[in-house]
Amino acid sequence: MANATRIVLWNANGLKQRLQELEVFLNLQKIDICLISETHFTKRAYLKIRGYECYHTPHPDDIAKGGAAILVRNTIKHQEEPKFATEWLQAATIKIHTGEHKYTVSAIYSPPKFNIKKDEYTIFLKSLDNYFIVGGDFNAKHNYFGSRLTNTKGRELYQAGTELKCNFASGGGYTYWPTDPNKLPDLIDFFITKGISDNYLQVENCYELSSDHSPVIMTLSKLIVKKSVQITLDNKSTNWGKVKTELEEVINLKVPLKTELQLDTEAESFVKIIQETVKKHTKYFEKRDISMNYPMEIREKVAEKRKARRIWQKTRNPADKTILNRLTHNLAATIREYKQESISKYLNELTADKVTNYSLWKAVRKIKRPIVQAPPLRKMDGTWGRTSEEKGIMFADHLESTFQPLLRQTDNENITPADSGEDCAIVFVTPKEVKKEIDTNINGKKAPGYDRITGKILKELPRKAVVKLTYLINAAFRLKYVPRQWKLAEVVMIPKPGKPPEEVASYRPISLLPSISKLFEKLLFE
Repeated sequence: MANATRIVLWNANGLKQRLQELEVFLNLQKIDICLISETHFTKRAYLKIRGYECYHTPHPDDIAKGGAAILVRNTIKHQEEPKFATEWLQAATIKIHTGEHKYTVSAIYSPPKFNIKKDEYTIFLKSLDNYFIVGGDFNAKHNYFGSRLTNTKGRELYQAGTELKCNFASGGGYTYWPTDPNKLPDLIDFFITKGISDNYLQVENCYELSSDHSPVIMTLSKLIVKKSVQITLDNKSTNWGKVKTELEEVINLKVPLKTELQLDTEAESFVKIIQETVKKHTKYFEKRDISMNYPMEIREKVAEKRKARRIWQKTRNPADKTILNRLTHNLAATIREYKQESISKYLNELTADKVTNYSLWKAVRKIKRPIVQAPPLRKMDGTWGRTSEEKGIMFADHLESTFQPLLRQTDNENITPADSGEDCAIVFVTPKEVKKEIDTNINGKKAPGYDRITGKILKELPRKAVVKLTYLINAAFRLKYVPRQWKLAEVVMIPKPGKPPEEVASYRPISLLPSISKLFEKLLFE
């Protein structure tokens, strides 16, 4: 197998009429294993797609409803496992062989009308062994899965899964799109895993197939998946001494600022110089893999056990096997004791103050949280905006229609001195005043704008950079013109409490302006 296995789950709502588009999808998306719910197959039905083996479990009544199926590439070593067929859940299951490791993969469908209890879910999950991936349409809702609400089936499934130390994985987006306009989309298709670390999994939503359910793709990697994180311009490793020295060297104060074009050009150039200089003297670390640094005592016992295993494999002597078992149990007990001591030491050293960099808060932050919902938005024609691009366009259109300038009823209404032609000279500022405003009124911990220049960066600017910034601000005062870069905002949409999340009007915008723009505004109104 390759370094990654791609597994997709999808409720086909009748597979026979969607075979052609499924075959195209499997090839374009390079899918290795496909988990299908609601095949509507009977015992006499069969499925054949080039390059894949098919295993399916029909409804126990052998009628064309419900059912589950698995499609697996014929290049993957596997074997079929016993079928699980009840009225409340149908599952098709295989066991995958990858070198030294084996794990179970199961496709399920659970009809919505059955009120399944925790014990029934437990029976099914235990039948899948200790290492498994199961996915499909559970018709169970829980906020922890990423669903819009929690129902009884979701609560029972969540309790069964947590007691068996299972993990729930979804893309966070809704997967069920009802044709009835009075019903709302929700998330009822997801994965459950056991014995497989989330560090090796990546789950994403997909909107390419045509049933009333959208597929969800899981990538199972042999290597730890590097999660995407928001990159900040500066961090604790930033060498501010070198940043200041280089800014003093590269900033040019002898530039004309007589026109709006010159001001726009220099304002943009000033931002780019700061960004490039801070990046140059900042180290950006990838998230480190968590590993244990085992002491020499454990390493020696590991070597001794390996030696005993090699001897037993050669001799197959029962006495050598007894020695190997004793060393194995002894090593396991030593590792457990060492881990317990390490955890106790780690917990005792946690504090909620600055001495340990608020280590207690950081430790609590790592506790598992529910999957963040990404609700779709209802369009004017009743269809749904599912992707980020569609939602962005809908929000932009809504904001454009909502925030329109008020028309003047008379020529003199809301007129400004600049509009009337009156002389309204603005008092220029000095570098000392700019520096004081930065130090006293610019919060270094506030979220930056699109340029990622934080208040902390402004506070670390050298004298020459502050002078250059003063020139730009005074030029804007003199020309009565705000540079374009200072008027660009990153807009974040925040849901209004108690409003339906599927309506575009249920969100209010938060504008994140550049820190330099905030400074300019504060100086203007003083």
